[in-house]
Amino acid sequence: MKKILKWLFVLQLLVNVCGIISAQAQRFSVVGGNELSCAYYEDYNSTSGINAVMVVYGTADKQLRFESRNTDPITWYTYEDVLTPLPSHSEGRYSTIELTASECGYVVMNGDRPYYLYVIDYIKHPLVLSSVSVEEDDAACDVVTLNIDGSGDEMYYYAFNSMMPYEVNRDIAIGYNTLQWNEELLQYEEVSREVELNQFSSTYPVAAPFCNTVFTVYGDRFLEQWDMMQEVSSDEYVTTAVEAQAKATQTYREALNELDREPSGLGGSAPAEIEFNAYYTDAVTHSEWQFSRDANFSSITHRYTDDLLRYTFREEGTTYVRLVVSSNNESCVYECAPLVVTIGTSLLEIPNAFSPGTIDGKNDEWRVAYKSLVEFRCWIFNKQGVEVYYSENPGAGWDGKVGGRLASPGVYYYVIEARGADDVDYKRSGHINLMRSKRGGNASSNSQPTE
Repeated sequence: MKKILKWLFVLQLLVNVCGIISAQAQRFSVVGGNELSCAYYEDYNSTSGINAVMVVYGTADKQLRFESRNTDPITWYTYEDVLTPLPSHSEGRYSTIELTASECGYVVMNGDRPYYLYVIDYIKHPLVLSSVSVEEDDAACDVVTLNIDGSGDEMYYYAFNSMMPYEVNRDIAIGYNTLQWNEELLQYEEVSREVELNQFSSTYPVAAPFCNTVFTVYGDRFLEQWDMMQEVSSDEYVTTAVEAQAKATQTYREALNELDREPSGLGGSAPAEIEFNAYYTDAVTHSEWQFSRDANFSSITHRYTDDLLRYTFREEGTTYVRLVVSSNNESCVYECAPLVVTIGTSLLEIPNAFSPGTIDGKNDEWRVAYKSLVEFRCWIFNKQGVEVYYSENPGAGWDGKVGGRLASPGVYYYVIEARGADDVDYKRSGHINLMRSKRGGNASSNSQPTE
C-alpha cells in the first residue's frame, strides 16, 4: 500500500510539473482586435535575455497580456525606459497594456523577476507574392534559377540590452516534383520536393528536377497560421536535367569443376556472361554503354546503345564499362560510375584416374579442373583407338560409360585442345586409369569390354 501511495504521489508531482511547464508556455498573449497574432518564440527558462517574441497582424485594438503564477505585483516597461511604468490593468493573475507600439521590446517585472517580450507588426513586413518563373537556360543540368516577383522585408527582434538583431524565420516554401531512384523496385519514381527559404528572395536556385514540373512558391508561416496563405505557380517547366543508373547481373555456370566461377565482383572465369541494364530519367534522349581497358576511358573499344545489353567477356584482363546518357543536343550529360569486369588467367588441370560406379559416389566422373577456357575439345579413346567420349564443354565429364554401360576397368587415353582467355593454347594428351572398386556391386556384370 505504501508503494502504491508513493507512486501516486510521484505521478501527481509529474502532472503538476508538466502543468506548470505547459502553463509557462502561454504566459504572454495578445488579445482583442482582429485576434491575429503568433508566438514566434517562447522560452521562459531562457538565459538569452528574451522570453518571448510575438508577431501581430496590426496593433489596432490589441492588448498585451501577461499571466503571473503568483500574487506578486506586475509592472510593465519598455526596453528604452525601464524607469517609467506603462499604464496597465490588472485582474487576478492577469495584467494587460494597450499595444500602442510594435517593433518594440517590453519588460514585465513580476515581483522581483523580469520577463522580456519583443513585438513585431507583420503589416510592416508583409509577404507579397505576385508571380514565379524559371530563368531560361538550356543547360540547366544541375540547378535552375527561380525568379520570384514579390516582396517581404526581413523581420528582426532584439534581446534586452543587446544591439544584435535576431532574424525571424519566415518559412517561405518552394514546392515542385522530381524523380527519385527506387533501388528496391529498380525504377525512377516521381516524388514531391519542398525547399524552405528563411526570408523572401527575388531569385533562388533549386536542384534541377528530373521531370517536367510546376514550381509553386507559398508562405509564410504566419500567413499559414492566419489562413491568409499566399501562393503563386509557374508555367510547366520542361526539364533538361538527366540522371541514370547502371546495373549489371552476371549469369553463373553450375559446373563445380570450374574455378572462380562466382567471384566477389564481376568477371572471374571466362566466358563471363553479364547483362547490363540502363535506367534513366525523362529528359534522356540518348544512352550509350562504353567499354574501355583503362579507367579514364581515354580509349573506348566498344559502344552500344541498347538499354538492355547482354555481353560475353572472353578476354583476360580488366574492362571498364560505363553508362553515359544525354538530353537533346547533349546539353546535359550524365556519366554513371564505371562497372569493373575482371577476367582471370586461364588454367587447365587434368586428373589421371577415376572410379565410376562405386558405392560412396566419390570420383565417379572424370572431369578437368579449369578456369577461363573460351575454347575446348576433348576426346577419350580406348586401347584400340576407338573414341568413347567427346565434349566441347569443359564443365562436363565422362561418367565411364560407353553406350549406356560401364566401361571395363583399364587404361584410356585423352587428347585435349583448348584456348584460354589469355590466348594460351593448350594441347594435352595422356592416359586415364578407370578403376573399379571391389565393392562395386554388380558393376562388373554390366561392364563393356574394352577389347
